[in-house]
Amino acid sequence: MQAHDRSLPLPYVLRLGEEQVLSRWNMVRQKLTVSREQCKVAVAADGAALLLSTGRGPTMWRSRAASEWPCGPWNALYSGQVRVIEDGDQLSLDCNDPDDAVFTCHVQQQQQQQQQQQ
Repeated sequence: MQAHDRSLPLPYVLRLGEEQVLSRWNMVRQKLTVSREQCKVAVAADGAALLLSTGRGPTMWRSRAASEWPCGPWNALYSGQVRVIEDGDQLSLDCNDPDDAVFTCHVQQQQQQQQQQQ
């Protein structure tokens, strides 16, 4: 995957208090319908992963609940809305073609993170 100068190489790893902006520059095929700041993914102080939609169009998300294989339906998160995302949940930058730019959330427990840092 080609990365724009403003993005970091994949995968993005976030720790407590960190956030990552996702935008059209995080797409293989950039689209002008995706904002320069489409959404932010952040890790709160309690370890919860948060998705904040900041784009003109909605940011899409879907649950990866065990009962929904492979994933549930896409849901819209509009600018200014926030949602807690769970392990396996997916988000998409492109509301017109949600399967085009998909990111999957993998949540590690705090204890696992501490072991990896040692």
